[in-house]
Amino acid sequence: MDSVLDTAPDPAADPAPQAVAKSSPSEDAYRQLRDRLLSGSFPLTRRLAEGRLADLVGVSRTPVRHALIRLHGEGLVSRHRDGGYRPAVPDPNDITCLYETRRTLEIGALWRPAEIGATHHRPTLDALREDWESLRREQPPADAGFVALDEDFHVRLAQSAGNEVMVDLLRSVNARIRVIRIHDFLSDDRIEQTISEHLEILGAVLVDDPSTAERIFRAHLAKSKEVAEERALRAIARMATLD
Repeated sequence: MDSVLDTAPDPAADPAPQAVAKSSPSEDAYRQLRDRLLSGSFPLTRRLAEGRLADLVGVSRTPVRHALIRLHGEGLVSRHRDGGYRPAVPDPNDITCLYETRRTLEIGALWRPAEIGATHHRPTLDALREDWESLRREQPPADAGFVALDEDFHVRLAQSAGNEVMVDLLRSVNARIRVIRIHDFLSDDRIEQTISEHLEILGAVLVDDPSTAERIFRAHLAKSKEVAEERALRAIARMATLD
């Protein structure tokens, strides 16, 4: 699997620039191509020709080129042997190892304060809970871009434990596993369940109950992995049948 850079959008960024970006040709091309890749709409081995993609999404070749560079950074396309890009096929063993590493890091962050005789940073937790209570009140529609908000939750939760080395490692793992995790946020029920489980984890951490927080997190991670992998494999299988 190609190395992936941490290119997730900043959920805390000013909303006005984001609104402008969403209407740009490059953003439109990116979203259309991303959604088609996630649904398995391109042949697995054929090169993603810029001209053909430009006609498909209704923009010029330059926005398509920018979109492909961005999709490559997110691991959704990989280099084609004849130049350009093709749909990416993640290595299953890499994905398993990355999920195991993520689980170890996040459970470590849940337990670290108790192990050193401290507590999680309360202002960080309070701000995080406020953000996710807001999302529960006004649930966003299902969209692959929700992965940025999900990653932000887990990074900020880890930051509250006070070990920045652990946080940096988690960011790196998140970036490399995003190619699979992005498949988990394509239905409203998964968005709703994710929000609910995040708040449950937070609730346990806020009352200094790492045992309960770990139990909820393990179930949360296992379900997310199951859904994301199943949808990713379905998309890859579909692409394999296309000419």
